[in-house]
Amino acid sequence: MADASFDVVVIGGGHQGLIAANYMAKNGYTVGLFEQRRELGGGACTEPRPASGFRGNPCAHVAGFFASPVNQDFKLHEKGLNYIFPPVHSSMVFPDGRCIVSYRSIVWDKETGMIAPQQDIVEKNVKEVERISKRDAEVLAKFASGKVWEWGFAAMQVLWNPPPLPGEIDPIEALLNDPNSGLERRHQFMTATEYVSDFFESSELRAHSLRMIGSAGIYPDDVAPLPVMMFNVPMQVLGFGGGVYEGGTHNLTHALQRALSEQGGKFFVGADVDEILVKNGRACGIKLADGTEIEAKKMVITSIVVTQTLARHLRNVDLGSQGAEWRRKIAKLRVDRGEIFWGHIAFHELPKYKAEAWNPDCGQARWIFMGDADIEYMDREYRFRNQHIRPGQWPERLYLWEGTDTKWDPSYGPPGKHVALLEEMAFPASWRTEKEWMQIKKEAPDHFLKEWQKYAPNMTWDNVIAANIDTPWDIMHRSDNFVEGNWGLISGTPSQFGANRPIPEFAQYQIPGIEDFWMASGSCHYSLGLTGWAGYNCYKRIAQKLNLWKPWEGRLY
Repeated sequence: MADASFDVVVIGGGHQGLIAANYMAKNGYTVGLFEQRRELGGGACTEPRPASGFRGNPCAHVAGFFASPVNQDFKLHEKGLNYIFPPVHSSMVFPDGRCIVSYRSIVWDKETGMIAPQQDIVEKNVKEVERISKRDAEVLAKFASGKVWEWGFAAMQVLWNPPPLPGEIDPIEALLNDPNSGLERRHQFMTATEYVSDFFESSELRAHSLRMIGSAGIYPDDVAPLPVMMFNVPMQVLGFGGGVYEGGTHNLTHALQRALSEQGGKFFVGADVDEILVKNGRACGIKLADGTEIEAKKMVITSIVVTQTLARHLRNVDLGSQGAEWRRKIAKLRVDRGEIFWGHIAFHELPKYKAEAWNPDCGQARWIFMGDADIEYMDREYRFRNQHIRPGQWPERLYLWEGTDTKWDPSYGPPGKHVALLEEMAFPASWRTEKEWMQIKKEAPDHFLKEWQKYAPNMTWDNVIAANIDTPWDIMHRSDNFVEGNWGLISGTPSQFGANRPIPEFAQYQIPGIEDFWMASGSCHYSLGLTGWAGYNCYKRIAQKLNLWKPWEGRLY
């Protein structure tokens, strides 16, 4: 006899699991959510760092969740989730003192979720690019006149919907079949460098685009999924993007948890799920590591990385004649993209960028990218040199981005003091020993500051209060979900995207042969950061199968 019973059992208390749990509770099911760690949130966490009195987000950071339908479906703005949108969206500062500045060009209505462009700001961003390259400004102006909306709509349709079933429209395929879309079939096979070079002429705009795409786990010489490239270029340059979670990303967790509790859902922390119970081909519950058994009357939903799902939670389940092959494929999934150095530096005085002489607003950007415009280096050497970092062996140049949230939300630090998050691309945790990672972690602040001083000379150790740069080793040990320190759980390569993610047989969030078992993991739908795509799209398929509430009907997604 089970120790407890729910209609729906959800494994994992990150934002994907919380989203799936909320939708099931909305339909009147009793829901029990079980989280291994001592608090909910997964990557949506905020902690004191890098020193007491400061606040930082050690995992997901950029506020992209504002575009999620979940905001409106559960009125998260009424449950403490607020966003701050700095007027300067991003900037790329170059060593010669020039820069490219993009101003936020969309407005968002928190009550309705509607997003509308500000045409005057779009034109302002085009003018900024014109200072660097007249030809590239003309390309952006052409995008802004229509194509960017088609591209953005198609990319959002892909990201906010499950992979198409036979007979359903593929938005990207529709664009590729349109001779006036500006996309060509060859674009889906290009590396990031080829892609941006096909549209932009100047090395500066190419470099800016490549570094922005890097935050999606894509090196310049990688071939990336076309929707991800479209989502970033040219939309980000034109000023479309996220902001800041007021008070920290953990407030997203709080809001989702409040919504779940208000609907009668229950959650349990420190509850390590050891096994998914399957009887007569149906998922009927879970067993915790301490032996506790929980009954699932209707279904089990997991938000845990698919590699752990098969290797641990379903280890005793016979998956039929294809089971051995499926296990082999899952065990061989790529996880070598999506690792980063990700840490915080607290300081007294805000950075004073040399590029402020070119545009005084560059230092006020939400994202400030730093780097040269050496496309040859970025394409041929950047990944190689970053992936060969060892103790005492660092590249002479890095391509950092920083975001100093205390400029907009003073709660991130003591009065008059500041804290910035810094990111640089990295490689899987297993590529170095623990001892090597400890030394790399110790060396990282010196190298980050050395690079930062090229662009903001006042960022010296005299200005620093404390520093803590997490490595992929640190990230891997935060959660079993972050395999190899990978923020996307598995790599977002074309072979692991859309109808191929994680493998074609599991692409509709189920494992053939196991009834009433669903996978809402970021490893089952492209997910980098706090997007909620996996949890939302998994629920879509559940709702379609069981004829549940379909909030997306009558809206874009």
